[in-house]
Amino acid sequence: MQLVVRSTCRGWATWQSARAVHTSTVVQGKRLSNRKAELAAQRAAEAEAVLQAKERLRKLKDTGFLNSLAHPERLFETTQITEEDKANSLSSDNIDESGGDTVRRNADSGQYSCHVQPNEIRLITDVAPKAGGNGIFGSHFMHSPAENSPEMQGDIVRRIVALENSNAKGVVHYNIKRAIETFGRSEGDSGSAEVQAAVWTVRINQMEDHMRANRKDHQNRRAYTKLLHKRAKMLKYLKRESLERYYVCLKQLGLTKDMVEGEILQPKHVE
Repeated sequence: MQLVVRSTCRGWATWQSARAVHTSTVVQGKRLSNRKAELAAQRAAEAEAVLQAKERLRKLKDTGFLNSLAHPERLFETTQITEEDKANSLSSDNIDESGGDTVRRNADSGQYSCHVQPNEIRLITDVAPKAGGNGIFGSHFMHSPAENSPEMQGDIVRRIVALENSNAKGVVHYNIKRAIETFGRSEGDSGSAEVQAAVWTVRINQMEDHMRANRKDHQNRRAYTKLLHKRAKMLKYLKRESLERYYVCLKQLGLTKDMVEGEILQPKHVE
């Protein structure tokens, strides 16, 4: 009798232990699944917040001045040959003397580097080639008789000074010139606080494009932070001088008060 009771108690204890292990495993599994769901919801909320912040920043940067600035990538895309250009060239039988297809994209945005004005480019490309006997270039520079014509040589000069064929430094100089023309309080004004803040903004935008493509360039990341501090210092000075001009400048540059008066930290990367 004692043996039966002892074996029954031992079996009951084993069953209770197995049941306890099974229950704890189920509870841990439920807790783990709940934790995974919470983490997934948290990540989704963070991603949504990032998207909303990017959308607010995009709307903030949608200003007339920032949209008027030239961008190297957009300028490069305007000179690329597409399949439609090739089809139009073949349909129009645009063949040069050597027998090859001359598919070209005209650099005709009306923007020029080297501080060339539109009236000056007309003088260089239209008046000067016709005034000279052999055009702008001598005949020994040209490879074909067609290139000796004043019209062709004027087009060559126009392409050379076109902003689409300029380098990144030329694009920055063009944007600085636009900033001076837009924010200058008088003709030739390049020292007022608004102009200086706009010039810093141009350089900051260029640095942001560089850092997006080169995320491990730590030295320029520090230089980028210095530019942010210089612009903030100039805008704080403008605020002390004229509060109305300060807020107008912030709106045109696509900035908020927190971006200027808040703490400026060195970013790990630029989005």
